[in-house]
Amino acid sequence: MPASTIVSSGGEFRLYGNSVQTFTDLPLATYTISFSPMAGYSLRETDPLASAEETVYGSHVSRVRRIVTGYSAMDRSLGVILSGDKGMGKSLMLRLLAERMRETHHLPTVLVQHNTPGLAAFLDELGEVVVVFDEFEKIFSNEDDESQNQFLSLFDGLSTTKRLYVLSVNELERVNDYMLNRPGRFHYHMRFAYPEPDTVATYLRDQVPGVSETQVAEIVDFSRKYDINFDHLRAIAFELRLGEPFAEVIGDLNIKRSERSGSRIEAHITWEKGGTDVYGGRVDLFNSESLQTINDWDTYIGLQFRMRDAVPSEDGYLLPGGAFTLIDLRDEGDKSPDDEKSLRAAAVTLRRCPKYSIDF
Repeated sequence: MPASTIVSSGGEFRLYGNSVQTFTDLPLATYTISFSPMAGYSLRETDPLASAEETVYGSHVSRVRRIVTGYSAMDRSLGVILSGDKGMGKSLMLRLLAERMRETHHLPTVLVQHNTPGLAAFLDELGEVVVVFDEFEKIFSNEDDESQNQFLSLFDGLSTTKRLYVLSVNELERVNDYMLNRPGRFHYHMRFAYPEPDTVATYLRDQVPGVSETQVAEIVDFSRKYDINFDHLRAIAFELRLGEPFAEVIGDLNIKRSERSGSRIEAHITWEKGGTDVYGGRVDLFNSESLQTINDWDTYIGLQFRMRDAVPSEDGYLLPGGAFTLIDLRDEGDKSPDDEKSLRAAAVTLRRCPKYSIDF
């Protein structure tokens, strides 16, 4: 039986059977990219990125709304970087965003999962789509100049076809400098910080029906001392649903409890005379009994305290008056009687330094 469809491209004619369909636009679906040195590039349909109606915590919904609105208003391609440590919710946001773009703009999604020759040129042949690079720096190493450089012109947004490019990144230092701090290439760079105590408490109450407030308070306190991401919370909630007490199971979970040299914290000192100074240092937040010290050698003031005297607060841990000691670190010959009066503080608040994927 003769071929029912004959396609001409670049002076070559290809013959296909009657199962061949032609489209002016890519059908609304989710695709992975296939590459063969002999046949070149093609797209293969896969399961759609979707949120599966899971509960969304934090600012994901408002951020997705901002991107979708920005894409509508932009007259060229729009780039988005989602950066932060693993387990922070970047993959969930990718699913939410792809789902919303299908519903709002009727755009298919193309997943980039491999570094293959001429990839940037192939992507620029696609119509209006959402192009997703999950764990971008893992697939495209910055050690190879061409691996990431090949996309610079594509991400400039100057193509005749408008697209949404979304990159998720775990290790920002492995991303090409020409992609960072360049709103022309990536209009949005959304950083993912660790869940706040209120979010931790809400998650536990949602995911563990009937959980006691004592357990919630214990885990929230743990989150103030250690960076808990949503992967950690999911594991903790699973054990609580099995009836395991948090204090007994936390040591057996695959969660590192503290940094070897302690956690980086900021000590906010509120003076009796008015004003606040901030000193930085490392503290073992799990050590309640030992006397710990933060020395600020710019001002020659040392702060001493025990974690057992610290009271959890919305801002971190509060050391009320009498629960800490301020020390003048200068040599005796450099001190004066008036200096002792200047070392009177009303309170000290210990705050863990917030972790973001990039410094502000």
